[in-house]
Amino acid sequence: MRIHTVATTLMLMGCAVLGSCANPEGQLPPTVTTAVSRDFNLGDALGTAGHYSDDAQILPPRHPPIEGKPAIAAFFQANIDKYISFGNDTTWSVVKGDIAIEQGVYNIRNVRVGENVEAGKYIRVWKKVNGAWKLYRDMFSPDSGQSEVVSVSPDEPTSAEGPVGVQP
Repeated sequence: MRIHTVATTLMLMGCAVLGSCANPEGQLPPTVTTAVSRDFNLGDALGTAGHYSDDAQILPPRHPPIEGKPAIAAFFQANIDKYISFGNDTTWSVVKGDIAIEQGVYNIRNVRVGENVEAGKYIRVWKKVNGAWKLYRDMFSPDSGQSEVVSVSPDEPTSAEGPVGVQP
């Protein structure tokens, strides 16, 4: 009986702690979540980087993190093109204190030919800095594209399923 009481008490305490995280304080406004794409489409690399905190990181697929505002501004400068537009749509966001999380989908469009050239999903962590929302972490992943090729030399050991260490 005592073990049951202790287990029930611990479970209720855990629910109370987790419950406090489940009570969000709202959502990020669209003016915040679309600011990066707006300034990117205006061709403003410095303005786009201005939406990131000083210690921010962009975590692109298959590349090392891009850290700090100067590197983030350079990243955007290298990718801004008058024939490319970037759009995003927030599918979910939550605010808790000075931290917010946003999840959504994005598309990159070649406006010259009128075609989407990339679509994917993203997750962002925002933090309030001096009363303004700034991106702290920005991670995105394209839905399709070239997959990485794993090269296996013919003299490597194999198993019945195929080369050792390579999943089909």
